[in-house]
Amino acid sequence: MPNQVPKIEDLLDSVSDELDFHHHGSGKDQLEDTVTDTDKLTFPKLLDFSFPDEITTENMAQVGEVTYVGDGVVHISGLDKATIDEIIEIKTRSGVQKALILGVTEKRVESVVLGDYTVIKRGDQAKTTGASLQVPVGKGLLGRVINSLGEPMDGLGPIKSKTKRLVEFPAPGVMDRQPVVEGLRTGIGAIDSLIPIGRGQRELIIGDRKTGKTRTMLDLISNQKGKGIYCIYVGISMQAAKAKTTLKLLSERGALEYTSLVIALADDPPSLQYLAPYVGAAIGEYYMYSGKHAVIIYDDLSKQAKAYRQVSLLLKRSPGRDAYPGDIFFLHSRLLERASRMHDRFGGGSLTALPIAETQSGDVSDYIITNLMSITDGHIYLDANLMHEGVLPAIDSGTSVSRIGSKVQTKLLAKVGELVGRTLSRYNEVKSFETINTEVAEDTIRDIKRGKRIKEILSQKSSLSLGEDETVVLLGIATSNRMDHLELEHATTFKENIIPFYRNGNNDELKRLAVEAKKMEEIDQLLDELFLAFSKEYKLPILDRSSTT
Repeated sequence: MPNQVPKIEDLLDSVSDELDFHHHGSGKDQLEDTVTDTDKLTFPKLLDFSFPDEITTENMAQVGEVTYVGDGVVHISGLDKATIDEIIEIKTRSGVQKALILGVTEKRVESVVLGDYTVIKRGDQAKTTGASLQVPVGKGLLGRVINSLGEPMDGLGPIKSKTKRLVEFPAPGVMDRQPVVEGLRTGIGAIDSLIPIGRGQRELIIGDRKTGKTRTMLDLISNQKGKGIYCIYVGISMQAAKAKTTLKLLSERGALEYTSLVIALADDPPSLQYLAPYVGAAIGEYYMYSGKHAVIIYDDLSKQAKAYRQVSLLLKRSPGRDAYPGDIFFLHSRLLERASRMHDRFGGGSLTALPIAETQSGDVSDYIITNLMSITDGHIYLDANLMHEGVLPAIDSGTSVSRIGSKVQTKLLAKVGELVGRTLSRYNEVKSFETINTEVAEDTIRDIKRGKRIKEILSQKSSLSLGEDETVVLLGIATSNRMDHLELEHATTFKENIIPFYRNGNNDELKRLAVEAKKMEEIDQLLDELFLAFSKEYKLPILDRSSTT
């Protein structure tokens, strides 16, 4: 028989019988057990559930509207929950543009566009993201060039790094650090002997335009090869041609395998120029917090200050001295304080900061220069007059200073550095006598000749990297009376050939003592033997040392 549809009367009867069973039998207890909390809801409770006092806004974005756009600055209304340093996204006809919030008022938020502001129009929609600016970090950036947003600029494809760090990050606390007692060997004799730099230190590099500041720092990066130190070079407001030259130079020297570059070009918006140093600091912090050692070059912070001044004036903030905003000191202090030597319980890593700043006609009392001097642990001054004399690097030892000093030097390196400083100081006092047509004491003539000789020897080729022992040998001979009988051209021969001669000879004992000895007397005999052998090899005049003091 075909299936028949049950009649409605039969269904009602079956339901009635079921209810009777539960009412008269044990099923009543089972029915009471199945009553839920929802069945006991009262009407007031239902209202509370439907209309809660607080609505969760987590993972919800606010949407606002662009009310002003101009010169890279955007004002947006309707984002009353937005915070400073938050990234917002602006929907334009050409796609989504990102902006960074730098100011919040009751009626609007003030932000700078991180890209092309010309595509943004008044009335465009903007929404919050709840996120701060982050950039990729790690070893995937070695040998790569990125911009201030962490995007590659070298045409080598995407950055192969899954790790990211915040661009703005608080500096380590005092108890998280340890004293700077380990040296950063720059390979530059004048710096390692006169103005030593320690790992975790902040040393300012100042000088007029075209005095070799960038050259000296690129030499320092090149000299870190094989020392386990990662380097970050930050170029701020750079010409594209200079950026290409810098990249090519580091590539030819084999330095890209441990170096990352962050470049903000001169035609980039001022917001990207202002952010570039913080991006570099984030990359360096990755190594520091991983227990490794890194050095970062900011080239240069006076250009970053000008970019931030431009942004602040566009945001209509009150100008102060030289039209800089009131927080210009904080701009650099919060950046440079991120460099430190971490305590051993946090891995013992370090980040050494070497900011560059440009002086005008040798004026070291400039507003930005004095700010940076008060933040850093010393400064190296490159003198234009020395550069014109052919001394490179043109380091003025009298104006330069390191607040770390001999704590990061070996005993003999500190001793020869002291002798070099004293010799140059004496030379600067008496060099004017050379032009006076009068009788000059023999000791004064000796001091003038010795000072000239030291200046010549401190002038170092970019291709030469000096070790600790080599600096001690070179300057230990130059500052003694071993060369007093030689002319200046002999000093040039000595400078160009003594290091290869020393490296190729059997000088293992001298190499060991130059690092471990406590007094110069311990290596005097070995230096005498080395210099005598060198003089015979290169046919320099030989003086009988037994008849001199």
